[in-house]
Amino acid sequence: MQSELEDLVPGSAAADLAAPTHSSPKTPARIQSLDVLRGIAVLGGLGVSIWLFGGFTANQKLQLLQVHKGYNYGMFSTISLLLEGKMLSLICLVFGAGAVLYMQKKQEGKLQPADLFIRRQLWLLAFGLLNALLFLWSGDILFHLAILGILIFPFTRMRARGLVIAGFIAALFFTGKIYWQHADHQSIYAKYVAVLNAEKKIKKDSALRAKEAPKKDAAIAGNAKPALSKDTTKAAIAAIKKDTLTAKQVREKQAWEGLVKSTKYDPKADEGTFKNMRKEKFGEVYDHVLPSIQQKEAQWTYNTGIWDMSSLMLIGMAMFKFGFFNRRWKTSSYLVLSIVGIGLGLALAWVRLYLHQQEILDFEKYIQRYPIPHNLLVPFEKILMVLGYASLVLLLLNTAIFRTVFSAFAAVGKLALSNYLFQSIACLLIFTGYGMGYFGRLEQYQLYLVVFEIWIIQIVFSVFWLKVFTYGPAEWLWRCLVYARWMPIRESKAFATIEHNPAIL
Repeated sequence: MQSELEDLVPGSAAADLAAPTHSSPKTPARIQSLDVLRGIAVLGGLGVSIWLFGGFTANQKLQLLQVHKGYNYGMFSTISLLLEGKMLSLICLVFGAGAVLYMQKKQEGKLQPADLFIRRQLWLLAFGLLNALLFLWSGDILFHLAILGILIFPFTRMRARGLVIAGFIAALFFTGKIYWQHADHQSIYAKYVAVLNAEKKIKKDSALRAKEAPKKDAAIAGNAKPALSKDTTKAAIAAIKKDTLTAKQVREKQAWEGLVKSTKYDPKADEGTFKNMRKEKFGEVYDHVLPSIQQKEAQWTYNTGIWDMSSLMLIGMAMFKFGFFNRRWKTSSYLVLSIVGIGLGLALAWVRLYLHQQEILDFEKYIQRYPIPHNLLVPFEKILMVLGYASLVLLLLNTAIFRTVFSAFAAVGKLALSNYLFQSIACLLIFTGYGMGYFGRLEQYQLYLVVFEIWIIQIVFSVFWLKVFTYGPAEWLWRCLVYARWMPIRESKAFATIEHNPAIL
């Protein structure tokens, strides 16, 4: 049965994988495809998050991009093409769909859907802070979903076409932010070139003065006065100053050199990070991770995340209103969207990876040659890929064999919050010194073995848990907090009518 508080995505509605299931009159039918997509996103997201969990650093990625060959590079590039950024986008897509459904639901009590939604989001924010500060997961997304969910929920009243336009406008803003950074790099390089030209002029002037120095020395030696005049001293100081860069020019030169250095692999750059993450005291690991958490939960959210995530949320709202998630489209429409979305998305992803390699190999040459950043079209790469993935899943749900397979993903999706938090706890205990201390000690293929192990545990746990209980442990706690009362973890017929009656609040 449906509960508006049971999933990571607000208010998914409900149906069986094959056909709608009917329950009490006040319980809406469940759109099981949302559970399936959410489960895929939670599991698939770990395939990318494991990089940060396990110590596969940005510096090590630079090394692979510079070498661009071997098994490790093959695994990295495959994950980057297929999953990087896409699983978060898939969560946002389904989140947007759930928000529309939640706001459309009729309530009979004092608290309206908007009130319940905001209360729900605020508690989700608390879960995000818990995940980041207690489980030390600097890549937490719950905080961002909570904040952006509050910001975008008024858009649920918009028509589908308006939501599509709003989503693409947000994506264009994101693209503009990406280009702005590239333009800053071009500006820094232009200043660097100007400084180099100034240095050349200084050297040339210095060489000329060096040739004239013997003549001046002879003139001074023949001078009857024993010391230089005041005016002559000033002229000498001014000449010396002309032979050196100004403080501003030095800063401009160092700015570019710092950018170039940031694109090069440094074999010693990760030593400090590995040492700090392997410390056995929780407080010491916390002190190291805290700056990253603060940057992600504050600066990234309002600088990048608001455009990145909201674009997919808005498009998810639109797709729900178009009947996409209810499988109301023709089979041919899902097929075309899956082929076009995944095909074009992969093409953009390949171009992104290729240009990133060119940037890493010679950053100066890249700035001179390419007028756009390597990741300029990432927002549209994500939109295309996510819509393609979702279309493919909905298409396969029409076949009996895949309905059986996807039922396992649906179970994971119903316990999305519990499974997401479990991933953080498991990786905290496996990788940090507070646990087993494997941070930075595993090869890439070994990291993915850890991922597969966690996947198996979560799938098995989710399937068997739902045979006994209606809600996951974290989902149950979330419901209790939102309703501000002790709620059953296992639904009964007597409670079914009460739970969906907001008057009890």
